[in-house]
Amino acid sequence: MNLLIAMLPFYIFGNLHCLGMCGPLVMMISAHRFRAFYFLGRILSFTLTGMAAGEAGAVLNVILNQFHIPAAASFLFGSIILVVGICSLLGWSYPGHHWLGKRMASANRTLSVLILKDQPFATFLFGFFTILLPCGQTLVVFSACALTGSAWIGLINGFAFALLTSPSLLFAMQAHSFLSRAKKHYNTIMGVTAILVGIFALCRALAEVNLIPHVGFHLPFGNYPHVAIF
Repeated sequence: MNLLIAMLPFYIFGNLHCLGMCGPLVMMISAHRFRAFYFLGRILSFTLTGMAAGEAGAVLNVILNQFHIPAAASFLFGSIILVVGICSLLGWSYPGHHWLGKRMASANRTLSVLILKDQPFATFLFGFFTILLPCGQTLVVFSACALTGSAWIGLINGFAFALLTSPSLLFAMQAHSFLSRAKKHYNTIMGVTAILVGIFALCRALAEVNLIPHVGFHLPFGNYPHVAIF
Protein backbone atom coordinates (compact mmCIF):
# COMPACT_ATOMS: atom_id res chain seq x y z
CA MET A 1 0.00 0.00 0.00
CA ASN A 2 2.91 2.35 0.77
CA LEU A 3 4.25 2.02 -2.78
CA LEU A 4 0.80 2.51 -4.30
CA ILE A 5 0.31 5.75 -2.35
CA ALA A 6 3.83 7.00 -3.17
CA MET A 7 3.47 6.23 -6.87
CA LEU A 8 -0.12 7.46 -7.28
CA PRO A 9 0.91 10.87 -8.73
CA PHE A 10 3.22 9.02 -11.10
CA TYR A 11 0.38 6.81 -12.32
CA ILE A 12 -2.10 9.65 -12.71
CA PHE A 13 0.19 12.18 -14.40
CA GLY A 14 1.71 9.37 -16.42
CA ASN A 15 -1.29 9.83 -18.69
CA LEU A 16 0.51 12.82 -20.19
CA HIS A 17 3.41 10.61 -21.25
CA CYS A 18 1.21 7.74 -22.45
CA LEU A 19 -0.78 10.17 -24.55
CA GLY A 20 2.32 11.34 -26.35
CA MET A 21 4.05 7.98 -26.69
CA CYS A 22 1.23 5.49 -27.24
CA GLY A 23 -1.55 7.89 -28.18
CA PRO A 24 -0.65 7.91 -31.91
CA LEU A 25 -0.54 4.11 -31.93
CA VAL A 26 -3.92 3.83 -30.23
CA MET A 27 -5.42 6.31 -32.68
CA MET A 28 -4.65 3.84 -35.44
CA ILE A 29 -7.01 1.28 -33.90
CA SER A 30 -9.69 3.79 -32.94
CA ALA A 31 -11.94 2.52 -35.72
CA HIS A 32 -11.40 -1.16 -34.91
CA ARG A 33 -14.44 -3.08 -33.78
CA PHE A 34 -12.43 -4.90 -31.10
CA ARG A 35 -10.40 -1.96 -29.72
CA ALA A 36 -11.44 -2.82 -26.14
CA PHE A 37 -9.24 -5.90 -26.38
CA TYR A 38 -6.22 -3.56 -26.51
CA PHE A 39 -6.88 -2.44 -22.93
CA LEU A 40 -7.40 -6.01 -21.74
CA GLY A 41 -4.04 -7.03 -23.17
CA ARG A 42 -2.24 -3.97 -21.82
CA ILE A 43 -3.63 -4.30 -18.29
CA LEU A 44 -2.82 -8.02 -18.19
CA SER A 45 0.78 -7.58 -19.37
CA PHE A 46 1.49 -4.70 -16.99
CA THR A 47 -0.03 -6.63 -14.08
CA LEU A 48 2.03 -9.75 -14.83
CA THR A 49 5.19 -7.70 -15.32
CA GLY A 50 4.66 -5.94 -12.00
CA MET A 51 4.23 -9.31 -10.30
CA ALA A 52 7.36 -10.69 -12.01
CA ALA A 53 9.37 -7.60 -11.02
CA GLY A 54 8.27 -7.92 -7.39
CA GLU A 55 9.17 -11.60 -7.36
CA ALA A 56 12.54 -10.90 -9.00
CA GLY A 57 13.23 -8.33 -6.28
CA ALA A 58 12.35 -10.91 -3.62
CA VAL A 59 14.73 -13.47 -5.14
CA LEU A 60 17.49 -10.87 -5.38
CA ASN A 61 16.97 -9.93 -1.74
CA VAL A 62 17.29 -13.58 -0.69
CA ILE A 63 20.52 -13.94 -2.65
CA LEU A 64 21.97 -10.70 -1.29
CA ASN A 65 20.98 -11.60 2.28
CA GLN A 66 23.23 -14.64 2.01
CA PHE A 67 26.12 -12.26 1.52
CA HIS A 68 24.90 -9.94 4.29
CA ILE A 69 24.20 -7.04 1.93
CA PRO A 70 20.39 -6.66 2.06
CA ALA A 71 20.63 -2.94 1.25
CA ALA A 72 22.21 -3.59 -2.17
CA ALA A 73 18.85 -4.09 -3.90
CA SER A 74 17.60 -0.78 -2.52
CA PHE A 75 20.74 0.95 -3.74
CA LEU A 76 20.43 -0.69 -7.17
CA PHE A 77 16.76 -0.04 -7.90
CA GLY A 78 16.76 3.28 -6.05
CA SER A 79 19.65 4.48 -8.21
CA ILE A 80 17.86 3.39 -11.41
CA ILE A 81 14.74 5.31 -10.39
CA LEU A 82 16.78 8.36 -9.38
CA VAL A 83 18.72 8.44 -12.66
CA VAL A 84 15.57 8.10 -14.76
CA GLY A 85 13.90 10.81 -12.67
CA ILE A 86 16.79 13.25 -13.14
CA CYS A 87 16.94 12.54 -16.88
CA SER A 88 13.18 13.08 -17.13
CA LEU A 89 13.41 16.34 -15.18
CA LEU A 90 16.18 17.63 -17.46
CA GLY A 91 14.56 16.32 -20.66
CA TRP A 92 17.38 13.87 -21.38
CA SER A 93 17.14 10.31 -22.63
CA TYR A 94 17.92 7.88 -19.85
CA PRO A 95 21.12 5.82 -20.26
CA GLY A 96 20.62 2.87 -22.58
CA HIS A 97 17.41 4.26 -24.12
CA HIS A 98 18.70 4.15 -27.70
CA TRP A 99 20.35 0.76 -27.18
CA LEU A 100 17.10 -0.64 -25.81
CA GLY A 101 15.16 0.91 -28.67
CA LYS A 102 17.33 -0.91 -31.22
CA ARG A 103 16.93 -4.21 -29.39
CA MET A 104 13.15 -3.76 -29.39
CA ALA A 105 12.97 -2.90 -33.11
CA SER A 106 11.68 -6.34 -34.05
CA ALA A 107 8.96 -6.10 -31.41
CA ASN A 108 7.93 -2.72 -32.82
CA ARG A 109 7.61 -4.23 -36.29
CA THR A 110 5.41 -6.97 -34.85
CA LEU A 111 3.22 -4.35 -33.18
CA SER A 112 2.90 -2.54 -36.50
CA VAL A 113 1.56 -5.70 -38.12
CA LEU A 114 -0.92 -6.27 -35.30
CA ILE A 115 -2.26 -2.72 -35.65
CA LEU A 116 -3.45 -3.52 -39.16
CA LYS A 117 -5.58 -6.47 -38.08
CA ASP A 118 -9.09 -5.69 -36.87
CA GLN A 119 -9.34 -8.98 -35.00
CA PRO A 120 -9.92 -9.66 -31.27
CA PHE A 121 -6.78 -11.70 -30.61
CA ALA A 122 -4.52 -9.48 -32.73
CA THR A 123 -5.76 -6.37 -30.93
CA PHE A 124 -5.29 -8.12 -27.57
CA LEU A 125 -1.71 -9.01 -28.49
CA PHE A 126 -1.07 -5.44 -29.61
CA GLY A 127 -2.04 -4.24 -26.13
CA PHE A 128 -0.18 -7.05 -24.40
CA PHE A 129 3.13 -6.41 -26.13
CA THR A 130 3.16 -2.63 -25.72
CA ILE A 131 5.09 -3.44 -22.53
CA LEU A 132 8.08 -4.00 -24.83
CA LEU A 133 8.21 -0.38 -25.96
CA PRO A 134 11.29 1.39 -24.47
CA CYS A 135 9.84 3.70 -21.83
CA GLY A 136 11.43 5.40 -18.83
CA GLN A 137 8.08 5.49 -17.08
CA THR A 138 7.68 1.71 -17.06
CA LEU A 139 11.33 1.35 -16.00
CA VAL A 140 10.64 3.48 -12.91
CA VAL A 141 7.43 1.64 -12.02
CA PHE A 142 8.79 -1.88 -12.35
CA SER A 143 12.06 -0.96 -10.61
CA ALA A 144 9.91 0.28 -7.72
CA CYS A 145 7.96 -3.01 -7.80
CA ALA A 146 11.23 -4.95 -7.66
CA LEU A 147 12.33 -2.77 -4.77
CA THR A 148 9.41 -4.02 -2.64
CA GLY A 149 10.47 -7.64 -3.07
CA SER A 150 6.81 -8.70 -3.16
CA ALA A 151 5.05 -10.30 -6.11
CA TRP A 152 1.67 -9.33 -4.64
CA ILE A 153 2.59 -5.63 -4.28
CA GLY A 154 4.13 -5.71 -7.75
CA LEU A 155 0.93 -7.19 -9.16
CA ILE A 156 -1.22 -4.50 -7.52
CA ASN A 157 1.00 -1.68 -8.72
CA GLY A 158 1.36 -3.10 -12.23
CA PHE A 159 -2.42 -3.29 -12.44
CA ALA A 160 -2.87 0.22 -10.98
CA PHE A 161 -0.28 1.64 -13.36
CA ALA A 162 -1.99 0.16 -16.41
CA LEU A 163 -5.49 1.05 -15.22
CA LEU A 164 -4.75 4.64 -14.17
CA THR A 165 -2.88 5.45 -17.39
CA SER A 166 -5.65 4.01 -19.58
CA PRO A 167 -7.86 7.15 -19.61
CA SER A 168 -5.38 9.04 -21.80
CA LEU A 169 -5.26 6.17 -24.28
CA LEU A 170 -9.03 5.87 -24.30
CA PHE A 171 -9.20 9.59 -24.90
CA ALA A 172 -6.59 9.32 -27.67
CA MET A 173 -9.01 7.14 -29.59
CA GLN A 174 -11.35 10.13 -29.68
CA ALA A 175 -9.17 13.22 -29.77
CA HIS A 176 -5.36 13.20 -29.61
CA SER A 177 -4.82 16.94 -29.52
CA PHE A 178 -6.80 17.91 -26.41
CA LEU A 179 -4.04 17.23 -23.89
CA SER A 180 -1.08 18.07 -26.12
CA ARG A 181 -0.46 21.35 -24.28
CA ALA A 182 -0.33 19.58 -20.93
CA LYS A 183 2.33 17.19 -22.21
CA LYS A 184 5.03 19.87 -21.81
CA HIS A 185 4.67 19.52 -18.01
CA TYR A 186 5.32 15.77 -18.11
CA ASN A 187 9.11 15.94 -17.64
CA THR A 188 8.81 18.15 -14.55
CA ILE A 189 6.08 16.09 -12.86
CA MET A 190 7.60 12.70 -13.67
CA GLY A 191 11.13 13.84 -12.86
CA VAL A 192 10.28 15.23 -9.43
CA THR A 193 8.15 12.21 -8.51
CA ALA A 194 10.79 9.71 -9.64
CA ILE A 195 13.54 11.58 -7.79
CA LEU A 196 11.51 11.52 -4.56
CA VAL A 197 10.86 7.78 -4.87
CA GLY A 198 14.55 7.20 -5.64
CA ILE A 199 15.66 9.24 -2.62
CA PHE A 200 13.29 7.30 -0.34
CA ALA A 201 14.72 4.05 -1.71
CA LEU A 202 18.29 5.17 -1.01
CA CYS A 203 17.29 6.33 2.47
CA ARG A 204 15.79 2.91 3.10
CA ALA A 205 19.07 1.34 2.04
CA LEU A 206 21.00 3.60 4.42
CA ALA A 207 18.56 2.74 7.22
CA GLU A 208 19.06 -0.98 6.53
CA VAL A 209 22.77 -0.60 7.29
CA ASN A 210 22.01 1.55 10.37
CA LEU A 211 23.53 4.75 8.99
CA ILE A 212 20.26 6.61 9.49
CA PRO A 213 17.08 5.67 11.41
CA HIS A 214 13.95 4.31 9.74
CA VAL A 215 11.15 6.88 9.44
CA GLY A 216 7.42 6.22 9.61
CA PHE A 217 4.19 7.26 11.27
CA HIS A 218 0.86 5.96 12.57
CA LEU A 219 -2.38 7.22 11.09
CA PRO A 220 -4.38 9.16 13.71
CA PHE A 221 -7.64 7.34 13.08
CA GLY A 222 -8.89 3.78 13.02
CA ASN A 223 -6.83 0.65 13.51
CA TYR A 224 -4.56 1.19 10.54
CA PRO A 225 -1.02 -0.20 10.64
CA HIS A 226 2.18 1.76 10.91
CA VAL A 227 3.10 3.44 7.61
CA ALA A 228 6.82 3.28 6.83
CA ILE A 229 8.29 6.09 4.74
CA PHE A 230 11.66 4.36 4.57
